[in-house]
Amino acid sequence: MSEDARNSWFGRLNSGLSRSSNKLTFGITDIFTKRTLDAEAVEELEEVLIAGDLGVAMAGRLAQDIAAMRFDKDAGSEKVRSALAEIICEILEPVAIPLVIDSALKPHVILVCGANGSGKTTTIGKLAKQLKGDGKQVLIAACDTFRAAAVEQLKIWGERSGCSVVEGADGGDPAGLAFDA
Repeated sequence: MSEDARNSWFGRLNSGLSRSSNKLTFGITDIFTKRTLDAEAVEELEEVLIAGDLGVAMAGRLAQDIAAMRFDKDAGSEKVRSALAEIICEILEPVAIPLVIDSALKPHVILVCGANGSGKTTTIGKLAKQLKGDGKQVLIAACDTFRAAAVEQLKIWGERSGCSVVEGADGGDPAGLAFDA
């Protein structure tokens, strides 16, 4: 695959994930700003969740759970988002497992990926700090070479956590950087 084709594919993927995240955040806010939590609002919430790539079954379940909760008629978007977060945590709790680093396997690589604005960089920073605090040697590889701010943010987190950060050239090959790291 040519470099242009890969960049184009990554660009489309990045754009699509970003749209999903924005649809969820702004869609929920739009529904519940100056509006009552009625059946029509719950139906729109379900549509926003589907548009946010949660899947039809999960979106339906979440919308029904929100509809069954006892909110004031004028519940704002913050209350609804908070309730959604609690419901999602409950759903995910049975499959949540602690991250255990096997010291016999070296190096231990953790790949973090997700939509723009979903908290990847913050999670990496917090995870680096925790692992460093546990006595592990941590190296952060800033493989998002297409978004300059990502590298700068990781460098800040590297300083905060006392971990080294490997970075490459802007627009460089992320896989090559990962290999070098």
